[in-house]
Amino acid sequence: MACPPPKPHPTELRLPLWAENHRVEDYRNVNCRSYGRCIDLAVRADWEGFTCRKCPLFHEDAAPRADRFAFDQPADNGRP
Repeated sequence: MACPPPKPHPTELRLPLWAENHRVEDYRNVNCRSYGRCIDLAVRADWEGFTCRKCPLFHEDAAPRADRFAFDQPADNGRP
């Protein structure tokens, strides 16, 4: 029997002083497929902010790299 996939688990974060010294990537995974659901949860709970650091999905989805979008193109020898 397979284990169910982990669910998103955002944690409330009080932003002002802490966030000034950190990049958003340090405490959120904006590339996560569940990021929108976490924003909805934070808004409905009236949180000042949230962090993904305790979420099991925090390191799951990485930022897309150029090789995911690049493809082989034949050279255009007609251009200078």
